[in-house]
Amino acid sequence: MAITTIKQKRISDAVFEQMKEHIISGEWAPGNKIPGELELTELFGVSRVSVREAIHRLVGMGILTIRRGEGTYVAEVLPDNYMNALLPFLMIEGANLSEMLEFREMIEVESVKLATKRATEEDLVRMEKAIQIMEKKRGKVNDFASADLNFHTAVAMATHNSVIIKVNAIIHDMLRKTMEEIVGITGYKDGLYYHRKLLEAIRNRDEKTAVEMMREHIHVTMSKVNELQNNKSGRIRVKSD
Repeated sequence: MAITTIKQKRISDAVFEQMKEHIISGEWAPGNKIPGELELTELFGVSRVSVREAIHRLVGMGILTIRRGEGTYVAEVLPDNYMNALLPFLMIEGANLSEMLEFREMIEVESVKLATKRATEEDLVRMEKAIQIMEKKRGKVNDFASADLNFHTAVAMATHNSVIIKVNAIIHDMLRKTMEEIVGITGYKDGLYYHRKLLEAIRNRDEKTAVEMMREHIHVTMSKVNELQNNKSGRIRVKSD
């Protein structure tokens, strides 16, 4: 395998890694309250957005818990070698775009079904914000893909099912990589169209439409990915639509 140029790590990823190490080392012990967002922002020397994103990932994995009006705490019970258990997932090899899309269809169609029943106003705001960022970042593949993934993560969080949320957190890095490839293939129009439709259906508690839109969204993407693979173009070109 060829060695490639090392790209700068996203700030939120660096914050996530450091926070994870504080928990693994026991410096932040189970049941203990961690520093607040403002304090972490000062300690890490980063923006509040980066700190918040790292916290949300750890909450999604069940490692941190947020107590309203109190703060953020390390979960009381952490499975032995929990972090090590993540490695096999993150090191999976050979999962191509088609396989990831098949997986997403199984998970996300059911997730959106639950989201129509359980989404709170906070969940809806999170989805709306992701769409707004997608609109602003149209034309920038990585930034658009990151916001795209944030929308799907918001749908997972809106299920309020801890297993679904944890699975999404565990494979977050894999999903981000494939999302960048998908945006490179499909462009920007489809994501914005389907996400708006999905948010509308979830807001209206319209389970039937939400499920149809999510399934169609993934099938349209599958079709474009398969078309590219069949053509064996060898290069991914970003569409301008």
